[in-house]
Amino acid sequence: MIFFRTGTSPNVRPSQDAAGMEPYTVIAPYYDTILRHVDYQEWYEYLVAVMERHAARRESILELGCGTGRFGAKFSGDGYTVYGADRSLDMLRVARERAFMNFRIFCADITAFRLAKPFDFIFSVHDTVNYLLEYSDIVNMFRCVRDAMHGESVFMFDVTTEYNIYRNFDGQTSKSLIRNGSIEWGNRYDAGKKLITSTLRLTRNGESSVEEHVQRIYEADEIRGLLAESGLAVREVYGDYTFQPPREDTIMVNFVTERG
Repeated sequence: MIFFRTGTSPNVRPSQDAAGMEPYTVIAPYYDTILRHVDYQEWYEYLVAVMERHAARRESILELGCGTGRFGAKFSGDGYTVYGADRSLDMLRVARERAFMNFRIFCADITAFRLAKPFDFIFSVHDTVNYLLEYSDIVNMFRCVRDAMHGESVFMFDVTTEYNIYRNFDGQTSKSLIRNGSIEWGNRYDAGKKLITSTLRLTRNGESSVEEHVQRIYEADEIRGLLAESGLAVREVYGDYTFQPPREDTIMVNFVTERG
């Protein structure tokens, strides 16, 4: 019942390194290890709370940028019907191990997809929207989402803030140990272009591979304008996965929207 278009997406850029690869390729099998510090259960409970607060109907759920399927598995485990979409086949191969019961996955470009039926609750988190580097990319995504909504649907997503980049990423490098190797993650921020570039180097059994991630930082007012242009209306804006408004030191801004 789901139809979608795939192809080269502008939302990610391949590494310029001669040995580089597209994002979420070589690190996909190790993604959950890199983020083992993340409390996915607490995060999931917040998503459910948003859905219960804002969505009149909660029978069908769609996640855009589902990655390794951590949230889909949790929704499914609680009896919800949930679909997860991602452009990375390598990430979906990991998610496939969790795609059971009412959890289904499919490959799609989030800026160019069509669905055969609307969903009650749609969400996209972990700064997926920041991977869209042009206004037109975000508008295309929002319009696709709008077409996947009915009159009572709710779309929730987050964007990371410049404060977060300066505090936790710019000029910083971290290292995660994996079996027979490690993953080094370095970050640099171009404030003029509002682009944060993350370079991940996987070293395993003496061999190295590199992939590069590029994200753009958007102000909340920019996102509001793009939502309006796309036919979506803002219902609420929260900060840092709470039900409080964003502040100057907010790390993630959470938008809850509906069809305009």
